[in-house]
Amino acid sequence: MYLIVGLGNPGARYHNTRHNAGFLVIDKLAEFFKIEAFEFENNFLYAVTDYNDKQDNKIQVVLMKPLTYMNLSGEAVKYFYDKYEIEKENILIIYDDVNIDLGTLRLRPSGSDGGQNGIKSIIYHMETDEIPRLRFGIKNGEEFEALRSKEDFSLAEFVLSPFGDNELELFEKSIEMAKNAVISFLNFGIKETMNLYNGRIPDKKNGNDLSNEENNTN
Repeated sequence: MYLIVGLGNPGARYHNTRHNAGFLVIDKLAEFFKIEAFEFENNFLYAVTDYNDKQDNKIQVVLMKPLTYMNLSGEAVKYFYDKYEIEKENILIIYDDVNIDLGTLRLRPSGSDGGQNGIKSIIYHMETDEIPRLRFGIKNGEEFEALRSKEDFSLAEFVLSPFGDNELELFEKSIEMAKNAVISFLNFGIKETMNLYNGRIPDKKNGNDLSNEENNTN
């Protein structure tokens, strides 16, 4: 069994905000797996599907959206982990990262919380930082730096803001790329997926295809 967790805040007011990137990737995965509805259990929404990996092994995949609000995300993950005795290496946490530019993904098998309260809660409740994660960049480059230089700048307000019209195309391609990275994780595991997706950006010419940053400069 694999558990794919997207972090975010429940409620319509947060739906399309930067801080809900994890939820939005889960929605894209549900679309890919042709899941029509999520079920409710305890303090999360979930959906279960079967998937045949590249070796044609049938695996069970659970998509989860914690409903605890971001800062308490670890409660839902720990509940599921204890109940179903899932292997930690089969868990993937998807969350937004304000330190990474939009259009960039970063995958790691373990590490610190980096100041993101959702993964901080998960590390606390799971009592380990050895949990694979996919960080989804939400920073809008120079615009963010200009905002941060202002005296009244609020990081909380920024992450809870929607993506701007000039960001929507790149955002949609980034969501698609994140979905593809999760499928790669199911097929190949975290290390090979890191090699495939860390350092890649959405291809501006070919829609949802991927282009490697190094190859683009050659």
